[in-house]
Amino acid sequence: MLGTLKNGDTLDGLDVLIEKRSEAKTKKGKPYLRLTIRDKTGSLECVMWGYDPGRHSHPEGSCCKVFGQITSYNGALQGDIQDLTDSTAQAESFAKSTRLDVEVMWTELVERVEGMTEPLTKYVAEEILLGDAMAAAFKKAPAARGIHNAWYGGLIEHVWSLCQLADTVVAHYQRVYEPRISKDKVLFGLMLHDAGKVLEYDYSNPAFSYTAIGQLTPHIVLGPAWVYEKANKWRTESLRASALSQEDFKIERAHLMHILAAHHGQIEWGSPVRPASIEAVLVHHLDNLDAKVLHAWEFTTGKAGPILGFSERSHIEKVSFLQYR
Repeated sequence: MLGTLKNGDTLDGLDVLIEKRSEAKTKKGKPYLRLTIRDKTGSLECVMWGYDPGRHSHPEGSCCKVFGQITSYNGALQGDIQDLTDSTAQAESFAKSTRLDVEVMWTELVERVEGMTEPLTKYVAEEILLGDAMAAAFKKAPAARGIHNAWYGGLIEHVWSLCQLADTVVAHYQRVYEPRISKDKVLFGLMLHDAGKVLEYDYSNPAFSYTAIGQLTPHIVLGPAWVYEKANKWRTESLRASALSQEDFKIERAHLMHILAAHHGQIEWGSPVRPASIEAVLVHHLDNLDAKVLHAWEFTTGKAGPILGFSERSHIEKVSFLQYR
């Protein structure tokens, strides 16, 4: 099983799922294949130097048997693949899911939305999150294709975790620096910052790929667009037309859009804007914290690296994490 492999181990017809594949060429122009394979215990980056495009045409999301050896490269384990053959395994058998109770997490999320007191924030959250189609998708979607919470139910698990963090963090700042922070808007941002991933990702197969919609309009585009649409719907309803002045409505709408657009924190990380409100700063840093901790958690419970007691090296964080056995 991939999660228990060590340097020098052999792969002798192990059934795996191909998560990612890409073709490349050596400096001499010879084709080779890069693969990410997985089973239920873990994943592995692989290289296949003896790549035959005619024989080794297994696409992403398909299953195959792998033959080769485990080596170490840049502090991480790597598969040196000699051959790929067909497999009768089904992709669904390699699906990984959250260990938490999805229905309990969803119930808590709904209660948080219903408990909001800011009219526009609450309305937009209800409109985006609480429809039947979104509910089903939100419970199933991963939070990412890699890095953190990259499993079925990962999105709601990530959001649930963030809301727990927000309870303590927001209460601290409200207590010490006066209650000028809008907890409704912080929760709004934490709940909806990745909601667009229900359309960005194709999770009909546990390899998780991008949809055509996701390629054209990723979640950091979809989220603010949904806010703009739902906020305008709220404004046009006659009973709510006088709840905010036209100018206040525009600012409120812009703030909600901004919180979602800024959640990556940096332009170079994909945000069109940097956080420009306390609520946006909190959403970005809480999101980043939970993602980094879950990334580290996966490494501490995953494959051991070449240094005793430490995980393999993370290519994202550039570090090996201390493992607890």
